[in-house]
Amino acid sequence: MDKIKELLNKRTELMNQAETLVAEGKLEEFNAIEAEVKELDNKIEAAKLAQANLQALQDNAKIADLSNLSEKPNEVNELANLKPVNAMTSEKLYENAFAKTIMGQELTQEENNVLLELNNHDTSNSGIFIPQTVLGDIINEMESQNPFLRDVRKLNIQGLVSIPKHTAITAGDAKGYIESEELEVEKNTFVEIQLGGKEVAKYIEVSFKLEAMAVPAFLAYLKDEIVDRLGVELGRQVINGDGGVREMEGVLTAMADVTSQHTSYTTGALSYANVTAAIAKLGSRHAASAKIYASASTIWNGLANMLDGSDRPYFIPDVTASGVGRAFGLVVEADSAIPEGTYIIGNAKGYTMNTNQPVRVESDRDIKARKTGFSAYTVVDGTVTHEKAFSILTPGV
Repeated sequence: MDKIKELLNKRTELMNQAETLVAEGKLEEFNAIEAEVKELDNKIEAAKLAQANLQALQDNAKIADLSNLSEKPNEVNELANLKPVNAMTSEKLYENAFAKTIMGQELTQEENNVLLELNNHDTSNSGIFIPQTVLGDIINEMESQNPFLRDVRKLNIQGLVSIPKHTAITAGDAKGYIESEELEVEKNTFVEIQLGGKEVAKYIEVSFKLEAMAVPAFLAYLKDEIVDRLGVELGRQVINGDGGVREMEGVLTAMADVTSQHTSYTTGALSYANVTAAIAKLGSRHAASAKIYASASTIWNGLANMLDGSDRPYFIPDVTASGVGRAFGLVVEADSAIPEGTYIIGNAKGYTMNTNQPVRVESDRDIKARKTGFSAYTVVDGTVTHEKAFSILTPGV
């Protein structure tokens, strides 16, 4: 436990250094510290796992000594009164059953029962559900790496979903009236959009050594692989998906023809007027919840270098809060899926993503090649449901 505390203290020191470096604009030094923090996080997780395994060994139930029972009749009663301890919860049983199934290991009867129960009594023709505990970690890590994906409105409805998409107020918007005038009825323009199902999948292949892993180690490995591969693709699609039969319609694709919500700036010369003009295009109901999303290089090479007349930056770095800082009163988020030079300004809740089928996993074994492969996949769809929730700022010629 002292070792874990020591590692956590070291991490705190590194984070303090990182804040200082960002504030001073020393990005290369910050990148080095960031790499150290990530390496330290891996050590902390390994130490926590070792500590948990040690604790499990120490907590094993005591078994009464059965020797010389004829001389110690009271021990018979003691044995009869013993109750099972550390019994596995259904969640833990399912974790073990899930991992063993993917690794090709034999299941106990109890594990097989819970596996079939939670997968609608059939695992032959479809993949099996990832345990909720593991899935929660996967989603959290996916979203931490893809801020726009994290912030969008999410539904979990099976089948085809119809959603009204608000495009404009054609009459009756708020305005001043005199007493004798009759109030004009508000008329909104809506179009109906349908969210079906686009399968997003990644195939991962490993050697038979996978089967030698302990269950906790395998689950950690699987989580990292899915986050690194499936998460990147989902994060890309909500930004740049082409909206065809295979991909969700990303926010940039959906907004491409909505010219009223676009602002351009001279490449390499982003100005105060450019940014404020873009922010002004947001609908009032969305402005209060808006953020600025851009790639890290776009932020640090563009927005972060904007100065006012007194050479003071409009951008204020802040790695302790949500995002990487604030500018123009808005939180700034770094999202690697956004093209270089492009800023998405808006309320991500104006984009709706529906998960038709949660993440599942299928596996297969190639005995000749001594390989185990597993495919992680989910069925999703998404698009913009409020055009005035977004304003796109892009570089011109």
